Amino acid sequence: MRVAALAATMAELAESGYAGLTLDAIAKRAGVHKTTLYRRWGTREALVLEAMLEHAGEHVQIPDTGSLHDDLVALAASAAATAATPQGQAMVRAVVAAGGHDAGLASHNRRFWSERLALDGAIVERAVARGDVPADVDPQTVVEAVLGPIYFRALVTGEPPDRAFIERVVGLVAGGAERA
Repeated sequence: MRVAALAATMAELAESGYAGLTLDAIAKRAGVHKTTLYRRWGTREALVLEAMLEHAGEHVQIPDTGSLHDDLVALAASAAATAATPQGQAMVRAVVAAGGHDAGLASHNRRFWSERLALDGAIVERAVARGDVPADVDPQTVVEAVLGPIYFRALVTGEPPDRAFIERVVGLVAGGAERA
């Protein structure tokens, strides 16, 4: 039931957007009753949060190549590929469109990014442990600096973040972190 509900949530989000997302439609697509969703998640926002975390966990892996640069390139390429899918685009648009006007979604969005950045920060923590970057480098800042331009392109310019772009961004960020 959980897997079906999360998949249905992402599919409905991609098709209807956050504004059109209803628990009725999710329940119908998942083959469960709406009360089942309410019992398990309580709110639409909580269901969307879990679906987004699950989706990101499946599609944006935390690389471990032994190199800060290579790990950040792999992370950024994976995030860019995910952001280019209908589900990824729906996730980004949902948060941007409703996040400023929907306190529940904004709260869940902060939780999503807090959890996701903590996972992604392992890349930087490993680089610190290897002695590649100083111990006072903030993992979250490094990850935000790499992922920010990808989402800027996804939301603002519509230009795809190709491999050359990702390499340039990571070169700037990793180089700065190594010299911090």
